[in-house]
Amino acid sequence: MSDVLVSAEVSYPELDRLLDGRYQVNQILASGDWGRTYLAQDTRRPSQPDCIIQHVLPAANDDAYRYALRHLFVREAATLERLGEHGQIPRLLACFEDEQGLHLVQELIGGGSLSLELLPQPWHEEQVVQLLLECLELLAVVHSECCRHGDVRPDNFIRRSQDGKLTLTNFGTVRDVHLSLMTLQGKAAPSRVPNMQGYQPPEQVKGLPCLASDIYAIGLIGIQALTGVHPLQLSRDSKTGEILWQPFGQAAGSTLRHGLVAVLSRMVRADHTQRYLSAKEALQAVRSLTQGVPLERVDAPIAADSSSLTLTQNTVPALMLPEATEPDTPTEGWLSPAVQIGVGIGAVMAAAVCGYALPHLLDRSLFSDTDRGNQALAQATQQYQAGQLQKAVALAESIPKDSAAYAPAQEAIDHWQKDWQTAERKAQAAAVALQQGNGLAVLQEAQGLPKIAYWQQRVQPLVQQSASQAETGAAQLLRDAYGRAIVKDFTGAIAALKQIPEGTSIYAKAQEKLREYGEKQQIQAVRHLQSAYNQAEAKRFDQALESLQNIPAGIPTYATAQAKIREYTEKQRVQAAALTMQDLNPGSNLQEANLAGL
Repeated sequence: MSDVLVSAEVSYPELDRLLDGRYQVNQILASGDWGRTYLAQDTRRPSQPDCIIQHVLPAANDDAYRYALRHLFVREAATLERLGEHGQIPRLLACFEDEQGLHLVQELIGGGSLSLELLPQPWHEEQVVQLLLECLELLAVVHSECCRHGDVRPDNFIRRSQDGKLTLTNFGTVRDVHLSLMTLQGKAAPSRVPNMQGYQPPEQVKGLPCLASDIYAIGLIGIQALTGVHPLQLSRDSKTGEILWQPFGQAAGSTLRHGLVAVLSRMVRADHTQRYLSAKEALQAVRSLTQGVPLERVDAPIAADSSSLTLTQNTVPALMLPEATEPDTPTEGWLSPAVQIGVGIGAVMAAAVCGYALPHLLDRSLFSDTDRGNQALAQATQQYQAGQLQKAVALAESIPKDSAAYAPAQEAIDHWQKDWQTAERKAQAAAVALQQGNGLAVLQEAQGLPKIAYWQQRVQPLVQQSASQAETGAAQLLRDAYGRAIVKDFTGAIAALKQIPEGTSIYAKAQEKLREYGEKQQIQAVRHLQSAYNQAEAKRFDQALESLQNIPAGIPTYATAQAKIREYTEKQRVQAAALTMQDLNPGSNLQEANLAGL
């Protein structure tokens, strides 16, 4: 939550009481049709610390709406609880329900907002890069949960007073809960809030946000820091919709500035598919600026246009890889950490071997004059990354047992040999998949490659040649998922979406739909479970079991459904036995006695 506290000039007499018998509301920070935000005190703790409470108000009074709202609320609370485990995201302290609605209690972060730091004067490039790293590292935590923040702006980044660290606050929980429920019930969404602060991208203003929408906002924060110009003061190209900011950003000609301008320009592209797809990908690009990686190799995605491909349908790929051969000389440029292996696939490779990061292994200043074992292991790692497995193993085996590098070298040999076999197998499978026209399989095999520069470079041409096939296959899977979702087959829709690999342009959209359909699947399962309860209460165990069989595995309700299947099956058996006895003994009260005990 933002700590820039602006009191709303509204009085709510019902807040004179303690919420949940514990929280004393001291200030109403915001109020709307769907909820309110309070500054409160926890009276149950000795220090009575301040906290933030989000109050979710039901938009309808019918039982079905409240039931679904409660489920979505619990799901959002669970997400906030997981995110709050990160030291720079507010912790979820509690959640509860009363007659007034649902409540989330979160930690109050003391400090000043980032907007106070963004004065109307430019920052140095190094400062902007550091700011982007801080922001994107936090956003990457959120995106790793396949969630978007939805309201990224300087006011929602708080510089914590106790340690000076940046924290990410004010997740759009209330808004997301209601919008998800309205979408689920097919209701029209309310009119959109105007883009008053300038940090929302075009698709979010239209009500179609995605993970890349958060990237856009971070990019504008970086542009504001670099230029000293607020986003609302920047104009757009009338034809392309692109922000016209580079005349401000290119005031100086340093290599770092040019690289930073390139990264920021991609972050704020008008077309969200041309931005970085997630915070992790953007973070890699920004980190590359500090490592001297050529930006064009990290930033430029491989073209997916079929006109750029050189492979014909019946061409046998040059890389069939029947056996692992070792080149006489290391592959040129093998050490570059910017090897591309696919459309939108990553970028900076840091070859980690048994806890050693490759850049550190190659830093000769780290080696001791009295122990050359580390140097030998570093040279072996170079040979391994260059495709010289046998030479690498021989070098590692030459390290004496009294060397501190002996144990790591033995572990490295074991890892190298296993990873090499995996890489050979996956590269061969990718080549066969390309020959068969299965671009999705090529991409999936390439993504599973171990981090060996030699093999990633050899598979790179296959990924490039299969890009168009992969995009076509991914689009078909997305269409299939949409079709299944229309008929409420969310299990089938989810299965289709999970086959869309990360390297495709629609991967981010697939992840959003996975989350959406997962929510709908869970709500659908809850309805089946409630229907089963109702049928069982009326002693209609056949119908109850039929409802329970519709609940798929892999969701929280599944375990409960399985337990109820066992319970109702037994009750069904007892019921059948009672009815049989009644038929055999019409005058007895056995049926009534047995049914009464079900």
